[in-house]
Amino acid sequence: MSKTYHLLVGLHFTICTLAMIWPGAVIANRFEPTVLGMPFLMFWYILWMAVLFVGTWIAYGVRHGGDRHE
Repeated sequence: MSKTYHLLVGLHFTICTLAMIWPGAVIANRFEPTVLGMPFLMFWYILWMAVLFVGTWIAYGVRHGGDRHE
């Protein structure tokens, strides 16, 4: 894999991690507004976990190119 691929994957994981800890949690650390009945901080964490999952899925697809191991 190229250095660009590794840089982008590392940057994605770094951004997602920082969004869930300092300083991201400081920005989102409030009860109001509620989103889907959840406090904003809980929604913030769930949103970034979903972004992290999608990024991992895309990185896996790029890395393995749809190879099936049966």
